Amino acid sequence: MKKTLTLAMIMLLLAGCQYGLFQSKSTMSLPEVKVGNQGVEIYFTPYSPPPEVYENSKFTMLTTLSNLGATDVDEGVFSISYEPQYLYTPKQQGRFIVRGKSEFIPQGMETQVNLPFTTKALGPQLQGYTTTITFNACYPYVTNAAIIVCIDTDLTGKKTDKVCTAKAQSFPQGQGAPVAVATVDQRMMPHEMPGRVIPEFTLTLKNQGSGQIVSSPLYRDACSGRSLGEGGWNVVSVGAVLSDSPMTCAPQTVKIKPQGETKVICRVEEGIDSRLGTYTAPLSVALDYGYIASKTTQVKLLPALQQ
Repeated sequence: MKKTLTLAMIMLLLAGCQYGLFQSKSTMSLPEVKVGNQGVEIYFTPYSPPPEVYENSKFTMLTTLSNLGATDVDEGVFSISYEPQYLYTPKQQGRFIVRGKSEFIPQGMETQVNLPFTTKALGPQLQGYTTTITFNACYPYVTNAAIIVCIDTDLTGKKTDKVCTAKAQSFPQGQGAPVAVATVDQRMMPHEMPGRVIPEFTLTLKNQGSGQIVSSPLYRDACSGRSLGEGGWNVVSVGAVLSDSPMTCAPQTVKIKPQGETKVICRVEEGIDSRLGTYTAPLSVALDYGYIASKTTQVKLLPALQQ
């Protein structure tokens, strides 16, 4: 009897452990990484550069580049702006690679840039001078917005018991990139061919990051000091697909307004069969652009100590 009771207790314990194991596996989910409105962020290591340095001396500036968005940066470039009459560094430009967030690395990755500086003489008239150093990171980036929308081909509105309702949507959390699809509004348009309708979506785009947008092919020029001209700034290329149907977006290349809303209209020009009824479908939007992040620090130069 005792052996039977002991065996039963062991079986219950094993069953409980197995249940807990399977329960934890079933409820475990991967983190959502396509949220937020950051890309590559710049951080200076504390006391690097130091707040005060002497003239005719050396110091190091250690900079961390963290990719807090969901796009890998394989061909980023950086540049340093400073006052050459007071400072010098042999490494004024360079390249960097930094992976973005993923399901297995939800915090993103980072890389470091080590910059050696030499201070120059202040001159007899100066007892100290505060100079500014700016670190610029320029890189290509893509916003991928995956949105579930309701397609309702019933233009007359007579049908009932529909599986979904078409409505405007907003996305305050962003899509894991500095440029975001802020809102999506939709409507169904009649097609010139009987039995077909045209899905039309109005996208509102915004720069929700702290940097500047440039045309994707020109991001390297932005860090090299070359003039981009008026047409090089705030330029985003837009593409969209509804289920497997490519969409026509107008304008396909849009200038994002620094203030206010920027709207793009995307349509399935060939239309869809109205007999499909009402159903949900994935709307995939891709925004292609270059981005510039900048961070500034200051260093105070002091006269050399007298011997």
